[in-house]
Amino acid sequence: MDNQMVGIINAGEENRKLQDLVRTRSLSSLPVGGRYRTVDFLLSNMVNSGIKNIGLITKNKYSSLMEHVGSGKEWGLNRKRGGLFVFPPYVNGAGTGTNDYTVMDGLRGTLDFLRKSPEPYVLLGRSYVIFNSDFNEMLDKHIESGADISLMYFDNSDDATNCDYDGVYLQTDETEKITDMCYSEIKHSSSKKSMDAYIMRRQLLIELIQEAVSYNKKHFFFDVIVPNFNRLHIQGYEYKGYVGCITSLEAFYNINMDLLKPEVQQDLFFGEHQIYTKTGDTSPAYYGEHAQVTNSLISSGSEVDGIVENSIIFRGGRISKNAVVKNSIVMAEGFIAEGGQINHTILDRHVKVYSKAHLAGSSHHPVFIPKGASVNE
Repeated sequence: MDNQMVGIINAGEENRKLQDLVRTRSLSSLPVGGRYRTVDFLLSNMVNSGIKNIGLITKNKYSSLMEHVGSGKEWGLNRKRGGLFVFPPYVNGAGTGTNDYTVMDGLRGTLDFLRKSPEPYVLLGRSYVIFNSDFNEMLDKHIESGADISLMYFDNSDDATNCDYDGVYLQTDETEKITDMCYSEIKHSSSKKSMDAYIMRRQLLIELIQEAVSYNKKHFFFDVIVPNFNRLHIQGYEYKGYVGCITSLEAFYNINMDLLKPEVQQDLFFGEHQIYTKTGDTSPAYYGEHAQVTNSLISSGSEVDGIVENSIIFRGGRISKNAVVKNSIVMAEGFIAEGGQINHTILDRHVKVYSKAHLAGSSHHPVFIPKGASVNE
């Protein structure tokens, strides 16, 4: 169903549980899996579903996001008609990038874009969810059901990856019509958890945004969906592939560690649809004579001459001779000096771990070192 949907991605979302990971960048541009950013997954899913007209809503700290997506060339969105549109914060009496800038302010900024778009349906989503899906089947079922809104969800009964329970949980009947929805910060009796991906008629979204703005509403779920729950037919659509929700530092760590599993790699990267990202003009990874690498992802431009086990080394990482990296994430341009050791640790970009420095956390509480820091003995 090419050209049936226009896409809107809320790329301005924030989450305080991610701590310093999002201090200087938006959640949508958070690095994942050695070479990707979180926004790559939903953006690629939309493109793979035939969506050629996509808007990105930003809030603040979006320079890295704009640098990453550029004109949308890597996703085939540098087009004369349609393509990729980045919406800076919509100014509505408040300064841009302030804490009082809300989701509805961002959606308000897309109204002209939505009015001019010719597609009859809109797919609205958030970029913190890691998955690989074609939305065309969901659209088919949405139309067949006669629903006003369809919402994608997944079964979170095995919550090892999605260990943070914040989110919207659903109850559905035998036809998948949603009979109850609620937000919870603790483990809920229902394992059906929203993926924050909605399909509806474009005109309906325009009307919902206009109504919410006129009453100074701020939140899409609490102020738009909940008040209209009994009036609208809201249908559930279960996604059965791999899902990772980046809602906490621990969840971020677990998702990256999941990417070392062959079955997760197959589901996300080697199926029918590709996940696209900005390409880097870097040399292949270099392995020195002392390198020992097992079950790890080593990105291009990296140099490894030490021990790396069950870890992800991003582009430009340098692991020196006699350095040990286990169960860890080393982001771009990270450096581990000779004798340095890390285990269950997340190093943000440009972190240097010098000789004889040892860092060790656990899978439930990984050590995190912020961007640009240096760790000495």
